[in-house]
Amino acid sequence: MTHLKDEKGYALVTVLLIIVVFMVISLSFMGQSLNSVKQNRVVENNYQSVALAEMGISYYQLAVRNAYLSNQEGIVSQTQHQLETDRRNRVENTSEYYTGIIVSLMKQAIQSSLENEHQTLKIENRPDATYIIQDVNITSESNDIIITFTSLGEEEDETSKLSAEMKIPIKDLGSTDGEGSESDPSNASTLPDFNQIQEPKGLPDRCKNPPVIYDSCSEIFLAGSGSFFSNHNNLDDKLLYARGALMLGGNANNMSNTQIHTDGSMSMGKNMNNARNVFIEVKGATSFGGQLRMDRSRVFVGGSMSVAGHLEVEDKSIIYVGGSAAVSKHLSIGSNSKMCVAGNLGASQLDIDGELYVKGSVSGKVKSGQVTHVNHAEFEKNCGEPNSSAELTVEWGDIVNKVEYSY
Repeated sequence: MTHLKDEKGYALVTVLLIIVVFMVISLSFMGQSLNSVKQNRVVENNYQSVALAEMGISYYQLAVRNAYLSNQEGIVSQTQHQLETDRRNRVENTSEYYTGIIVSLMKQAIQSSLENEHQTLKIENRPDATYIIQDVNITSESNDIIITFTSLGEEEDETSKLSAEMKIPIKDLGSTDGEGSESDPSNASTLPDFNQIQEPKGLPDRCKNPPVIYDSCSEIFLAGSGSFFSNHNNLDDKLLYARGALMLGGNANNMSNTQIHTDGSMSMGKNMNNARNVFIEVKGATSFGGQLRMDRSRVFVGGSMSVAGHLEVEDKSIIYVGGSAAVSKHLSIGSNSKMCVAGNLGASQLDIDGELYVKGSVSGKVKSGQVTHVNHAEFEKNCGEPNSSAELTVEWGDIVNKVEYSY
């Protein structure tokens, strides 16, 4: 007997199983693809946020560099002015002191410049893309200026943070003497050249080579030598300029705010007491027939100097003698005054409350204080005038950048 088998149901089940398997496999691949797309989008956004943070770093580094370079000339000028003021006032500061001024001024200049910079910037045509500069801190350490800040890059929901440090070293400070030679700016001084008082110009004829010192002439010019007899008390607010020698007879007491220059020698007949804010500049020798008392005044003598009476140097006064000096009676130097003698010095008695620098020998009784014996270099350093031609030089260091990534 023949049995017929109906297998159509089994075929249907097989087909259905195959379809299910393929559907499961397809859905799996689709899920993986969707995850990959999402991951790629996250990675892309993260990459973009890092790139934005790097853009912020570059932007701020450029802003700092521009501020650093653009303010150098002005800061040197300000420090030069302070240096010259200190020299005029006989204030001695070290090179490190002026380096500190430069560091402080540059720090302030960079701080001021950065205040005008945008802290948050959006990228054009990308409304969800920004970088933000924050946590800016400017400090100084020794001769270095240190600037730290962070940059946040934001792209949609992703944020990347970068930390940056910039170090600006001020390497060296010096001065040039106008001839290319460099030195410590705090010691830039030269001995007097006896040309500080300028020759007057455009004077009326009555003030040129006059027979007497006219009250109506605030400035007097002598083409050669000149002699003026009688007393010259209260000779105030005058400029006497002689291309030769100058002789003033009698007394010249209570002189104030007066300048005297001679290319030759100068002699004063008698006393010159209470000279205040007086500047006497003599290229040759100088003699005073009586005593000399000066306050806030300067006497620069290229040759020798003699005083027949007492010599009192008081209240921030200075005497410079390029040769030897002889004082018949007492020599007194106040606590804030100074006398410099390139040759020998003689006085009956010396009272030294201020400074006395001598290259040669000293004769006379030292009642108080002490004489400072110096060599030429020490004499120039302590007795030289501020070098007006000396210009401040600064070796500006290169900026050192450091960036730390933090995802």
